[in-house]
Amino acid sequence: MKKNAKRKIFVNTIDLMEEYPIDEITIKMICAYSGINRSTFYAHFTDKYDLFEQIQAYHISRNLQITNTLYQNFDQVNNHFIHIIFVFKIYNKAKLLQFFRIQFKYIYRYRRFFHAVFISHPQKDFVIEMVHLTYESYEKVMAKYTDMDYHMYYIQYLIGGQLGVVFSWLRRNCEESPEEMARIMLRNTIKMRELEETDLPS
Repeated sequence: MKKNAKRKIFVNTIDLMEEYPIDEITIKMICAYSGINRSTFYAHFTDKYDLFEQIQAYHISRNLQITNTLYQNFDQVNNHFIHIIFVFKIYNKAKLLQFFRIQFKYIYRYRRFFHAVFISHPQKDFVIEMVHLTYESYEKVMAKYTDMDYHMYYIQYLIGGQLGVVFSWLRRNCEESPEEMARIMLRNTIKMRELEETDLPS
């Protein structure tokens, strides 16, 4: 019963986050939308900011789990081939495609939340934290499997492009399926890597 009440609060708070900035959302509004009394609210949260932090902490934790799958997948690649592949060139493209599938399925499942914090009423600190965690995961892969010079700039460029794609997808109300988005991201990533390998004029 308590778990159901807490879930109901989470779900209805996300609805409110789509409509109002966080500062304008009150506990009275949360209780009314959730069909609960204040005592039920305070049984789970100290105040509204504790509620918001718990919602965000859940998604930060999930994002960390997802981005870590990238490292774990490449850690399982046969070491005989590691020296001839670059993580984003991917001779084993299936692993990267699966990683993008997981990402976009997750975003799609919780699209109301992500639309609220990215589009409707942007939560800058939350977005920065998500980007930071993604950067750390990519950096871990790059450090172990590549010897690319200045790879930190490549990662930043890659993440910036991915973030732009996610923003556009959310603005379009996720018209494309997660599978379509995963394949778009894979193609764009491969193109970026091919461009990076292009000889530049002296």
